[in-house]
Amino acid sequence: MNAMTLKSIKHHFLVMLAAFIGATATWYINHEMGLGAIVANGLVGVVASTFLTRELAGITYTASFVGMSSLHVIPSLQRGMIAGLIVGIILLLTADIYKGIGGKGGTTAALATIISKNLFSFLR
Repeated sequence: MNAMTLKSIKHHFLVMLAAFIGATATWYINHEMGLGAIVANGLVGVVASTFLTRELAGITYTASFVGMSSLHVIPSLQRGMIAGLIVGIILLLTADIYKGIGGKGGTTAALATIISKNLFSFLR
């Protein structure tokens, strides 16, 4: 493997990890700790922007929108984790689409939430 491939693998892993943590942590703070969606999203966003690079903080914050979903949409922590992985995959697949244009984070999170909800319904 050359250095570019290893760098790419590391980048993909960090994107997936940031998305997973963003959605999972927000879901947990929102539902298990009972602090609500807005507080959960804000906490995750502030922590991400404090400790991560700008790109990874944006990814974490985007995934955090998924964790804000109600229990009717994402009913368990495990499903929140899966939804976090789904948003990570979508972010990787659409990295160059609308780059630098506002609204991509919310649209991506909404798409990931819709896909997750439909996947969970299908797997019942």
